[in-house]
Amino acid sequence: MSSSIVTPDRVLIVDKRLVPIDGEQFHFIQLQHPRTKQEQSYAIDQQTKTVFELIQSTRSHSSWFINDQHVLPDGSLYIITPVNIIFLLLPSLWSHARLNSIPLTKIINDSFKQLQLDNDFILEKLQSICDIDSKTNLIKLNNEKLFLWIRDRIDRLKKHVEDEEHAFDLVCEYLSDDIIEQCQQELKLHGNVRYDVPIGQKTSSTITTTTTVLCTLYLLEKRSSSSHANDKVNLSTNDQNVSKTVVDHAKQILFEHHLNASQSSSFHEFHRIQNKSDCIFAKRARCWNAPHWLDNISIEDNCERLLPSFILFCAFVKETSIDGYVIEIPHNDLTTTLEDFGQVFKQILRFLSDHDPAKRHCMSVSPKRIGEKGWVFEFDRITFFLTTFTPHYPETHPRYAHGSKKYCHILFQPELSFLRHNLPDDTPETNWTQPITSRDKIRVAFREQGREYSIRPTIYYPPSHDMIRPLSNDLDDVIEWWL
Repeated sequence: MSSSIVTPDRVLIVDKRLVPIDGEQFHFIQLQHPRTKQEQSYAIDQQTKTVFELIQSTRSHSSWFINDQHVLPDGSLYIITPVNIIFLLLPSLWSHARLNSIPLTKIINDSFKQLQLDNDFILEKLQSICDIDSKTNLIKLNNEKLFLWIRDRIDRLKKHVEDEEHAFDLVCEYLSDDIIEQCQQELKLHGNVRYDVPIGQKTSSTITTTTTVLCTLYLLEKRSSSSHANDKVNLSTNDQNVSKTVVDHAKQILFEHHLNASQSSSFHEFHRIQNKSDCIFAKRARCWNAPHWLDNISIEDNCERLLPSFILFCAFVKETSIDGYVIEIPHNDLTTTLEDFGQVFKQILRFLSDHDPAKRHCMSVSPKRIGEKGWVFEFDRITFFLTTFTPHYPETHPRYAHGSKKYCHILFQPELSFLRHNLPDDTPETNWTQPITSRDKIRVAFREQGREYSIRPTIYYPPSHDMIRPLSNDLDDVIEWWL
């Protein structure tokens, strides 16, 4: 088996029914994953023209003992599974061939040419989702064919998994956000679907507390050392002075911790809000949960507990594609009214501001300034859009917590997350009868459920006014939590 991508001396499990015995016809290449756009290893069997995805299963502190002769330090297990090339071509088709007919050469980029598949074979595959001019070989994506093809993928998977939502979830691991959104509308798929790191890119679910603490301490120590005259370390965790080894290690910890945290019981309360939200992006948003809030210690002490994880979240949020950080606060005597909750909210933001590693200290301005246009919450040079959900809101309110009675939630959304999902610019205008943009569709969805958003006549307003919405949902009624 020849390859310039996969390191030799690894254990690879291969189904003999899928690949030829002659390993020379089976080689590895790297292509962008259709959902994450990250480089991933694939294999091609030139004889059958079958493309496979390489999946790595990792266990910590493990090795392989082969034939009583060899010990392989890498205890990972590599598996190959077939993948339909339509998934690999779909991002280019969606970007370039939705409105106009284009030549096949515009779809086949240089990296895809590594598969060495002839044009006739590719055109034959694309007939399932495209209109093709046989004379000119011009192709155009046919939406009706595409969604029928995706529907067929889901129906096939339904025979082997729990339900349709699970089947849709698996298919979505290979689709971009905008295609998923169209699928939900065209195929009437509105289940509680969540999308995680694609299977082939998941890391081990095992993580040690010691490793997390060491990584966090490294980041904290990195800042404290900046006071030394000869130390050239920058203040932000987004700088380039962190070694690649440390960054890769920390990113792995971030993913592993996210996967573990998403299974915790405390996270399920916010999952309920996500899964029942009328926002088309909420169900597939990937959120990082703060440490469990303790009733028997002070607000400041709880903030001390969550600070390291918030720093780690901000340090690598650009590369890990996580959409938000959630703080879950028990609903008790401290949050009896929205105004009471506002004071807890203010204490949390002030604590984070006081410990901002970039030393911007956005809360260290006059209260009047926080309530004005132009102010935004910022931490480690990352600006955030803040949203809150509490049991105070009725079912007719857009901030309704969907039955979550025990907790108040604060959602920190990095503004770069909105760029990642390619949201259109904010606008006071809404196409109610024929919603076109995702923003239109979100507003229409909330209205149809009886939870219509109050939309300002301008896009220039103080962000602090929307962080805790009043029970009246009246734009003139403002909860001044910053005072």
